[in-house]
This record gives sequence, C-alpha cells and structure tokens, in this order.
Amino acid sequence: SVITYVNIKEKTYLEYFNKHKNIKIFSLYPCDWLGTKLPHFFIFRIFIHLIRDIYRGFKRLCFGLRKFKDIDVFIDYHDFGFAKEFAKLKNAKKIAWFHSSLNVFVKRKFADNLPVYDKVVVLTDDCKNDLQNLYPQYANKITRIYNPIDIKLIQTKSKEKNPVNGKYFCCVSRLSGDKDIKTLLNAFDLFYQKNQNLDVRLVLVGDGERANEYKNYATTLKSSKQIEFVGVQKNPFVYMKNAVANILSSYGEGLPTVLIESAVVGTLNIASNCKYGPREILLDGKAGLLFESGNVQQLAKIFDDVYNKKVNVAKMIDESNKALKRFDAKTVATEIISLIS
Repeated sequence: SVITYVNIKEKTYLEYFNKHKNIKIFSLYPCDWLGTKLPHFFIFRIFIHLIRDIYRGFKRLCFGLRKFKDIDVFIDYHDFGFAKEFAKLKNAKKIAWFHSSLNVFVKRKFADNLPVYDKVVVLTDDCKNDLQNLYPQYANKITRIYNPIDIKLIQTKSKEKNPVNGKYFCCVSRLSGDKDIKTLLNAFDLFYQKNQNLDVRLVLVGDGERANEYKNYATTLKSSKQIEFVGVQKNPFVYMKNAVANILSSYGEGLPTVLIESAVVGTLNIASNCKYGPREILLDGKAGLLFESGNVQQLAKIFDDVYNKKVNVAKMIDESNKALKRFDAKTVATEIISLIS
C-alpha cells in the first residue's frame, strides 16, 4: 500500500500506479484546498495553516490509521512527516527515512520523533555516525542505506547524441541558494581569466527559483560568453558523460545523486566538501576532487589543474568505478529487504 497526505496528481506517479493495480493507494487528507501548497501571503497562509491543522487533527482523532491495521511495516519516506499518525500505532513496526543533513535534523527538532520509530534510515555513514553520537540513546535505531541507482539505464541513456559541441565543464543542479551556484560561476570566471584563449565552457543543466538571478549575474562576468544555461533536460546523463568534469558546489547535501550518476558514466567529479555525501562518494578525494564550500580560489585552481592535466583523472575515475556497486539497485534492495525482514 502507498499512503499519502493528499491526492496524487503528478502524471509520472499516476501512470505508474495505473500500470500496477495491485498497489493500493490511500490519501489521509484528500481535501485539495488544504493540501501542501499554501498561499504566499502570510495572513492567508497562517489562516489556511490553522484550518488545515484543525482538519487533520479531526481526521486523526476520528479515523486515525485503523483501516491499515493489517499492515505489518510502515515506512515513512517523508522525513518523519507521518510521526503524528504513527504515534498511535502500537503493534506495527515503523521505519523513517531521513534524506537531509544533521543541521536540518536539529533545526526541525526531529529528535522528538525518534521514540515513535523502530528504525531510522539515513543516506550516509557520516550522517549515521553524527546522529548516533548526538543521540546515543537511539544509536541502535539508526542505520544507513544508500539511495539506489539504475546503473545500466544511466549508462545506456548517456550514449545518446550529445547536444553540446566542444570541451565543457558540467553542473547538473537545482538552481537554488543551497547549491551555491554563485561560487561556481565566480570560480569558473577566475579560471577563465587566468587562461588565455580558453576553449572550454561551463554548461549548467537545471532550473530553480534563483535561475534568473544566476543568469543575470553570469552576464556581468568576463567569461559570460563561455557560460551556458540549458535548463531542465530529460537526459542529463549525456551532458555528464561528455563533460571534462561534473561539478557540485552545494553548501549542504543528503546524498548528492548527481555525483553517483556522473561516476556511473565515467566522468570526473569535483565537489564541495559539504555535509553530507561528497566525501563519502568520492572516497576522501581518491575518486574525485574536493574543495572547501564557498572557496572560489580553491575551486578555480581545481578547474585549472583538471583543464591543464595536472591531476591523474584516469586514476580517480577508475577508483570511482570500482566503488559503484554499493549504490547499485540490487545491492540496495537487498539491504532494504533485510531491514524489513
């Protein structure tokens, strides 16, 4: 069974469930206008939030999860989003999946929910160790399972025709503040100014709430003609496959999938050494290059080292390739089945 807060409307999911009729779908709070998208105007937002909480509280009080009494294991894949509902479940086992960083965990007081769950799954060993050290009383509940990657599918898609000509560095990212795209742009510009007659570009794949801001900022740089925003692409893997390197410049991550996908297609990764994920995926720098988050000069130097072949790229790609099995869907599925069993 799949249990959601509101009605599923996304086309991709509806198509999937239409093909898999054996999966039962339930919506706990199907009132559309009290869904997850609230108005921006703060007075309306507060009012709708209050009405929504009353509505959901009434539903929990009257109906709860009694209709799901035959379910043996509940998996909360929404960062403890179902804690209030699960608190009333006494017999079934409950697993929470946490996708973000320790800062988010502490800031949103998720520790208050730990007694509700039998197991908590995080995405990296670093996050697991930090949580166990911070909450030793719940250490036995916390485990790590990587997000699964369909290696064969990614490799197949990456072989399609590349829409970009010539040499380029690639960044596949949501264009939002936490991704620190401005550091990436500044570092590329610094690298560009150091190297005369540069024949390499920076291609950014993705979109987000700060896309226009970053595009406008790029026009102010001396390297502006070498920077290209191509928006969201159905097949980002072909962009990664043919790049000189793939860059991630985030302030924070859970488990940055783009680094794993880039490794799958055999492209060098350059990533900020943020929490969590990059250091673990890149094997402490053996399988890719790490730089301090927000450090423009350090990233510019890495651009220069890679472009001018001052580092052994082939060796790092080889190390990365040898470590891919830990993310393979079959490996991860085995770990999930073991946890549930």
